[in-house]
Parts: sequence; C-alpha cells; structure tokens
Amino acid sequence: MTKHCADRSYSPASYRGLQNVDPHDFALIRNDFDVYLRGLGYSAYTVAFYERRLLRLANWLGEHCRRPRMTELTRNEVPHLLNRFLPGRRPNTLACFRRPLLQWLRFQGRFARPVSKVGWQRWLDDYLAVLRTHRGVADTTIQRAQVNVSALLKALFGKGKANWARVQPADLWQFALRHTSGVSASYAEERLGQVRRFLQFAVMQGACSQPLLTSFPKVANYGSCTRPSILSKEQERELLACFDRRSPEGKRDYAMTMCMLHLGLRAVEVVRLKLGDADWQNSCLRVFLAKMGSGRQLPIPAQVLVALRDYVTNGRPEGTSFNQLFLRHPRRRGYPLSQAVLKHTIIRAYRRCGFPRSWCGTHRLRHTFASRLHQRGADLKPIADLLGHRHLDSATVYTHSAPQALQAVAQPWPW
Repeated sequence: MTKHCADRSYSPASYRGLQNVDPHDFALIRNDFDVYLRGLGYSAYTVAFYERRLLRLANWLGEHCRRPRMTELTRNEVPHLLNRFLPGRRPNTLACFRRPLLQWLRFQGRFARPVSKVGWQRWLDDYLAVLRTHRGVADTTIQRAQVNVSALLKALFGKGKANWARVQPADLWQFALRHTSGVSASYAEERLGQVRRFLQFAVMQGACSQPLLTSFPKVANYGSCTRPSILSKEQERELLACFDRRSPEGKRDYAMTMCMLHLGLRAVEVVRLKLGDADWQNSCLRVFLAKMGSGRQLPIPAQVLVALRDYVTNGRPEGTSFNQLFLRHPRRRGYPLSQAVLKHTIIRAYRRCGFPRSWCGTHRLRHTFASRLHQRGADLKPIADLLGHRHLDSATVYTHSAPQALQAVAQPWPW
C-alpha cells in the first residue's frame, strides 16, 4: 500500500452493488493502480473512470465463482471475458471497458501478446523480422506490412498451414480485388505493394514460383502526384503565426513545426527527440536513426534555437520522469508525445490558416525544407545528408523545382 493513498478507508461494502469484489482486488484498484495511472499522467477524471469500470468487472467476477480473479487475468481472456460480461453491447461500450482492462494488465505485468493459433504465423514472423533487422524499415511500415500480409495469408490459407503449392494466380487476383475494393488508387497501390514484397520474400525462400509472383496484379495509378505541394513563403509565415506562443502548448507546437520546416525532421524523429540530444552551446541537434538512413547531427538555425529554448525554459512541464523533449499539454500533462498527436496538431494548424482541405500530415514541411535548399542551389548530396538518406534517389523525391528556375534551361523550339 502506497503512502499516497494510505489514508483511504474504502471497502467494497461501502459501495452499493460492489459487495462481491474481492477485498485484495479492491485495494489494488483503489490504491496502487490509482497511483500507477497518475504516474503516467492520467487526469483525475480518467483515473476515476477506469477504476469504476474495473470495480464493476471485479464485482461480476466475484459473483461467478468459476471466473478468475482480477490478478489472474491474461490478455488472451479479454475478448471472451468482455463478451460474457457485456453480451450484445455496442463496440463503443466494450471499448470503455477494454481500455482500463488492458491498462490493468500492463500494471500487473500480464500484458503479453496473445499466442497466434494460425498455421501460417511463422511466415509472417520471419518476414517482419527481415524488414526489421535487415532492411531497417520504420515501425509504421512494419505495422502496415503486418496488416496487409496477414490479410493475404488468411485469405489463402485460413487458419491452416501455408500450402503454397495449391495457390493459383486466380486466388491472388480474387484477393487483390477484395483487398482494394472501395479505396483510392494510391492506397490500393500501397496495399498491393506490401503484399508483392512479401511474395518476393516467399520466392526467395523457395516457397512459390516466379511466375506466380509475376501474375500478381498491379494498380494503374496514372496521373497522380506522389509529392505534396510545398508551402510558399507567405503560407509558411501564416502557419508559424497561427500558434499561440503565450501558452506552453503553443510554444511546443511552434518549436516542433520549426524543427520540421527548418531542419527537415520526420514526425517520428521529432517525437523521439530527448533533452540530451540538443547541444545548446554548439547549437547542434543529434537525431537518431529512424528508417533505413543513418543518424545525423544537424546545426540548429538561430530561429529554431530560440524556439526550442523558449519551450524548454518556459513551456515544458517540470517534475516529469520522462526525458523526451516534447511532452503532452494539458491532458496527460508531462507524458511523452505521440506521432498521431503531432500529426493532428499540424492538421488543425492547416485548418486555422485556411489551407486546402486536402492538406494533411507533416511530410509537406519536410518537402518544403528540401525544396528550398534545392532552389537555392544546394546539391543533392548535402540535401540527402541533412534528410538522413543513404541514396540520392531518395532525396530527389523531396526536391521541387520552381517553374521560373526551369526557364533558364529551356531551349527555343527549332523551326
């Protein structure tokens, strides 16, 4: 029992309808689990919400003698347990109980991934291991590959073992049609590209033949631009001016945007920055490996240095146990920032500025950084080094040439 909650004299009998809760489980939920959630930065409202749901579930478990106790639950039992506890309820209602229950399993040290019962799981695990260890792709790419490859293996083999000898080109075509139904051409191209790369892995393993891989369909995605338009100087000033730099949250959002606009950082690199990565005396920033490129050390421009100092000195929460540079405000204050929160922060800034509704995400800022350098005469090699790319071909995607710059190389039409 922690000192923080030692003065609580609550018991299951003091709550109406909770007489069947095990006293030991009740004490853990109301005391130690309470401290655990507050240490993660959860608000008092969320902590009370989680506790109420867990106490209701613990009371239901107490009514059924054959059910496990709260301290004996595992992650494999969560879906079936909630369906028995709340039969016929809507998905939103189940989610209100699933979230606190999963956090309870983390607190108990029982948050283990469920063991897969499908026969083709080894193929998926081996392929994801290759992506992670040999190709060094980002975690988000691995997650997308897991979703698309799992869909293929489930469609071809169900829950049984992978029998590649029975796979025919017609099976791949049927899967491709179902898997790309109702999505845009670019999204369908990405989905099938993930599956095609897995089939190449299967060919290298000797499981399927090259003709089977060749028969896998491709998406005709003509005329679509894969590169987002960059910000003009006026749009850049408008975007930076939309952040309220008088508040801690505004200072944070302004500093993160400056890091992407003037340092070319990816969103995942921004949220992974730590306090020790900034060398304030030498005005340098250390950025660790995020994808297939290399970690790098970047000089910090004066305006970015001012924004970072302002946030760390006057905006960053104090007394937190996390050493990430950018933290949450105001909900879950002091907890590390996620990539999704950063993305939605930039999208809301686009909306405040009145930019096109199609603008979304943070990669537009990275494109703007690289294109400005290219338009000022910088070669591709230093641009690739600043972006963290090993190959120059990767940097060419981020360089947009201005139309007026092409007039100098245009030749007169021969008559």
